[in-house]
Order: sequence, then C-alpha cells, then structure tokens
Amino acid sequence: MDVRGGVRTGGRGTVTLWRPVGPAELSLLRASGWRAWPPRLPDQPIFYPVLNEAYAVKIARDWNVPASGAGFVTRFELDAGFARRYPVRQAGGRSILELWVPAEELEEFNAHLAGPIRVVREFHPGYVGLAIQVMEAAAGRRPPDEVTAMLAVASAATWIGLDRALRSPEVEYGESAAMAKVGLVEDERLSRLVAACSPDGRRRQSAVADPVMRADEVLLPALVLRTADWVPQVREPARRSLAVALQSAGAAALSAAAGAAVAIASWERGGPALEAVAGALRAAPDEVLASVRGHRDAGVRRLAYRSWLASGRTRYEEVLRAALGERDVVCQMQCAEWLVSDALRHRRADVLEKLLSRGSARSGVEALTALVELGRPEAGVAHLADRSAMMRATAQWAARRAGRVPAAIYRDALASERAPGRVRALVAGLGECGTRQDADVLLPFLEDASPRVRAEAVRAVRRLGGPSAPIVGMLADPAPVVVRAVKRALRGEPDAVPASRLWDLLAADSPPHVRLGAYEQLRGMDTWTRVQVDLHLLAARDAELGGRARTDLIEWSRRGAATAYRMPSEETALRLGQLIDMAETVLGAEQAGRLRWLLGIG
Repeated sequence: MDVRGGVRTGGRGTVTLWRPVGPAELSLLRASGWRAWPPRLPDQPIFYPVLNEAYAVKIARDWNVPASGAGFVTRFELDAGFARRYPVRQAGGRSILELWVPAEELEEFNAHLAGPIRVVREFHPGYVGLAIQVMEAAAGRRPPDEVTAMLAVASAATWIGLDRALRSPEVEYGESAAMAKVGLVEDERLSRLVAACSPDGRRRQSAVADPVMRADEVLLPALVLRTADWVPQVREPARRSLAVALQSAGAAALSAAAGAAVAIASWERGGPALEAVAGALRAAPDEVLASVRGHRDAGVRRLAYRSWLASGRTRYEEVLRAALGERDVVCQMQCAEWLVSDALRHRRADVLEKLLSRGSARSGVEALTALVELGRPEAGVAHLADRSAMMRATAQWAARRAGRVPAAIYRDALASERAPGRVRALVAGLGECGTRQDADVLLPFLEDASPRVRAEAVRAVRRLGGPSAPIVGMLADPAPVVVRAVKRALRGEPDAVPASRLWDLLAADSPPHVRLGAYEQLRGMDTWTRVQVDLHLLAARDAELGGRARTDLIEWSRRGAATAYRMPSEETALRLGQLIDMAETVLGAEQAGRLRWLLGIG
C-alpha cells in the first residue's frame, strides 16, 4: 500500500473508509440498497468518514449508543483518485483521522463508491434495550424502519440475545408489551417477530406458520431459532417454514440464516437448521454462494465453502485461488483438501505443484503427500529447507522415498549456503534428521552473525545430543532470541551452569534478557536457591525482576513449600533470614512472618 495526500490506497485503486452511524442513518442506508450515503441535514455542512476502524468503533460505541440506542460501524470502498481531492483532518490523536467532504458534493461522492456499504460492527446497550425498541416499533411508538434496519444487519449473537430478551419479565410485562396486547400493533413484520419469540407456545406456533414469517427475509434468523424450539409443536412447523423460506432467499438473507444456524449448531436440536441452510447454499446461484463465502463471520464462511465444494459446480481456478488467498485457515484447508482429492483422482500433478509452491505449509504438506502418491517423491527435495517444521518433515519423508538421504543434502547445502533465512532452515533440518556426528557440523553455526541462526543451532545441537559446554556460554548472548533458546536447551539440567556464573550474570549491569535467563536458571536449581534468588531481588528493590520474584515467592509459600521435605542448612537458613529482614518492607509483615515460619527461623 502507499499513501498519497494522507489517504491510504490499495492495489485495487480504492481507499477503504469507515463511518459510524446510528439507527436513523442506518435505515436510510438500507433504503438506498446500501449504495449511497443520505443527504446531510441543513446544520451538517460536512460529511466525514474516518480512516481507521478503531476510531469508528469508538464513536459508534461511546457516542451513537448513548445518543440513539444503538451504534453501527460501516465500511466502504471509494475510488482512490477521487478521494485525493479531499483533505485528511486530524481530529485528535495521530490515529484520529477524518476525510472532510462538503455536503453539496455528497452526490458526486456516492457516484465514486466502489461496491456496497457494509455493516461490520454493531453495538447495543443490552438485548433488553433492543427488545424494548422492537416492542415499541411493533406498537407504533418508534419508526419501524429504524428497527428493521437494525435487524437486517444483526449478528447471530444479537438475534439469540433478542429472542431471549423478548421473553424476559421486564419486556414481557412492560408498558410496550401492554400496548401491543391491547391491539395497538402497527407493524405486521415486527408483531410477527414479537409473537415468534413469545413465552406463549401457541403464539410461537401460530407465528412460525404465518406466511409473513416465510416471506420476510429479515425475519429468517428468528425462524432458524424456532427450528430448535423446546416445544415440538413449534419447531416442526418452523422447520417446514424454513425449508420454504430458504428456496427464495437472497444472498443477505442466506448469510443471516447461515449465521444463526452455525450459532445454534451445537444446541441439542440445532442440527436440522444447519442441514437445511447447507442444502440451500448448495442449491443457491453461484453469485449468491460467492457472496456468502465473503461473510465476515468465519463460521458462516466455512459453511459456505463446504457447501460450495460439495455443490459440484466448482472450477480448479476458483478453488486454487481460494486455497491460496482465503484469510481463514480452515477454509484454506477445505479448498486444499478438495484440490488434492480431485487432483489425485484425475492425476493432475500440475495442480498439486501449484499448491505446493504457493500455498500455506499445511496445504503444501497435503500437496506433497499427494505428489508422492502419484509417484513424484523427488518434489520433496526442493522443500527440505522450508521454514515450516511440518513441511520439512514431509519433505524429508518424500526425499527418502525418492532414494535420497536428507541429512546428506543438508550437509552439502550448509557448506555453501549464505542467506540467513535459508541457513536457519538448513540447520533446523539437519538437527531433525542428522546423527550425533552432525552436531559437530553444526557447532560453527553457534557463532553465526544472525541471531536466529544461532538460536536454531542451539536447538539443533542439543537435539542431536551435542555438547552443552559451548551452549552454556551463550547465556550472555546479546540477542534475546538466543538466550531464550539456551534456556530451553538447558531445561532439566540445573547443574549445567555453575551457580557462581549465574549470580554474575544476574548482576544489575547485565542486559535485561541475560538477567532474566540467569534468574530462571537459578530458580530451577533447587528449592533454597529459588527462595534465595527471589529474596535477593526483593531486598535489592530490583525494578526489572522484583515483580516476578515476589509473585514466585508467594506461589512457593502457598504450594511449593509443602514439598520441601528437607529444611535448609543452618548456614542457608541464616542467610535467608537476613534477606527476609531486608525485604520485609516489600513483602509485608504477614508474608515475611509466614516465610520465617516455613523456614524454621525464630
């Protein structure tokens, strides 16, 4: 991405903008088909979308919700060339940026929108508050269009919360409910919704069989919820109505139904709704299914991908593009597994090679395994130096199937390779499949210029059973990543480093990561060294490690002390007592007294 004139632009020639809105503006957006921003009011000379989602979320949550009962964050794309004409204004901190568009230019602004305006976040003060708004709109006391717009973009969690709230005492017996019961209902759609969520089973039964429920796409999530109703006389007609409603549902309605079905799939009676929605997705037109695959909820996208791949209407190019570009790993793997299965069936090695060379590590493993099945194990040799451990393991297996010795390939490559990233992978690979003798081959890499290569060499040498002496000296390495690797390598060997050396490294003039490594090695040596180092740091009022030491000491006194079957020697107890005296102001009198009692000190 690049930045021109303060506006961040993307490779598609558009800029992504956000705008927080309340229910009234949301209703006008819905009336436009989500294609245009409504005209500004006379006292609103400026239209100001914002340049980051976090700022939009803050306004929607902290301003729109108190002011109008709900807040929503919208996202839209604008032609980047057109966006450059407007100045970017800083409304507060450095990230609080707005695009200022004069109200009289809003029509032209709308003409340069690229695609629909999408609602990406919603905020409500509570589901009871939303339920009261629904009741008031059903009774004609609130504009129904505003409530309908909120329901049209509601998430599955909101629908579930609303369903329960409409049966809560404060809603069921409130003033709005009373008005609805005496015949003042003005909106048929919302009155059906209130009935469908009623605590009265007969009202719910009547509502789910009503043609309004079957024909109204906004109410489709409520119908999905009723298919899992606890009363058979409600859920069975609801399932029949859902089957009818799904036949004509558009992309937005199917997305909403899918969200609700995925949310209740784990419920005792939630399975049939998921099966019905999955069937509808498989039968949906390609453009509708493509739209649902782009849903913001990962669960909905996964259901859409499963349905798409099972529909029999997929093409290699589309599935490969999804396997390489889909942001959700589960969807990626669904596509990769479909490609591998189909490629094996049709012996399409070219598809597998593309997936292997351009896909994720997990999909690459699947592709390479399939290539071996097709008699192409030599493909694994090129991936022996992959950054992923599971990819390297699969490549090593494939190389062996091709009659090659992976360890020999790693040794030869290390003799000439200089690129740090590749050297690191080669070191890791040799550590995974080499022998004890290969530890000597890796020892020079403990002194490599790259910290990550040194860290990988530490792991590899220890994995092959190499000597610990060269690694012990690296506890003072200038790179934190190396010291962390050394700590893990020496875990379980408390005596590998002399205590005197560790106390030297703990000195205040050592780098923070070196001091932390020395502290963790000392506390792992034995019980009384652990207590001593904690008390030492507290007595010294250590700013870096004092907090850790205090937490660890309290934890030991509560749990670890019970397993200290031997008391400290007289000399050690005396030294610990002196440290407790010095640290008492930090520990507090009660904790200091408890420690003295645990240590048998007077």
